[in-house]
Amino acid sequence: MKIRFGKLPKEVLEKTVFKWLGARRGDVLLWPAYGEDAAVVCVPKGRLVVACDPITGSRRLAGWLSVHINANDVAVCGAKPAWFSSCILLPEYDERAFASIAKQIHKAASELRVSVVTGHSEVAPCVSEPIIIGTMMGMLEGKKYYTTGGAKPGDMIIMTKTAGIEGTAILATDFSGVLSSKVDASMLRRASSFYRRISVVEDALRIASTGLATAMHDPTEGGILGGLYELAEASGTGFVVYEDAIPVAKETRMLCEALDCDPLKLISSGTLIASVRASRKGLLKALKKTGVKAAIIGEVVRKKEGRKLIRSGGVVESIRSSVTDELWRILSEIPLERQ
Repeated sequence: MKIRFGKLPKEVLEKTVFKWLGARRGDVLLWPAYGEDAAVVCVPKGRLVVACDPITGSRRLAGWLSVHINANDVAVCGAKPAWFSSCILLPEYDERAFASIAKQIHKAASELRVSVVTGHSEVAPCVSEPIIIGTMMGMLEGKKYYTTGGAKPGDMIIMTKTAGIEGTAILATDFSGVLSSKVDASMLRRASSFYRRISVVEDALRIASTGLATAMHDPTEGGILGGLYELAEASGTGFVVYEDAIPVAKETRMLCEALDCDPLKLISSGTLIASVRASRKGLLKALKKTGVKAAIIGEVVRKKEGRKLIRSGGVVESIRSSVTDELWRILSEIPLERQ
């Protein structure tokens, strides 16, 4: 079976991972499952949420992203990130590069009031670029935790911010040499600053406080469409979303046009998607009260109704499988031009 770049498909995980999970401890509330990016464990004074994710598609922003990507996975469960650990694998020792990674981790963790509590660093064989595997932990803020698999037919689907935030930052920094002849320099500078938008911690905790969400998810690889597919697959549902309703920043759109890629399939950390059980009026009122800016992009439907994106021209695109991220395609096509 040939596997594409990116996350392993559901059938592989079910065959080789989910069957082998060690001891079946009774204190584990949320076990590994397709689309679920964190675990929930009972501890003496509450519930601990734990997430683990690597950074493999970015070079210049790897340290910063390693903290925020894992913090997002904890926050969408309804927990406040608190403790971080990292495993840093280097192709060779470069003091400046290693110091940059460590400083990025420190800065991102400090802004989230997260402590870096343990970790490991080494020069490793068979590694061509720095790889960071991060683990984040945090305590559940309330009594309820949120999963990717809680959506129900009839729920509205909302998203915060804009599509392709992380991808925009990576393209603008790691591919600046390629893009400099295609995109205005000021546009490229603005796009490179998108790394500042990566965190969804505040939005996730505010949405959780409304009690209206049935599921929350941080769409990473595969972008908005990939995140929606994971949410639907985990929930056993379908969805209908509308391209015209999905916000895309001008900077993202221009970079994607320059590299001929779809912003809805570009890695989207920084965006939060959630299914919500509420009237449109009630939802908008609740969001306004929390200060969260979100767009209603579609609704959850029954699985047999399919998983559909209605494109701007009215063409219906069915999302029948996991979505390969556009970043992986770009990396495979122009790896030598990375700056």
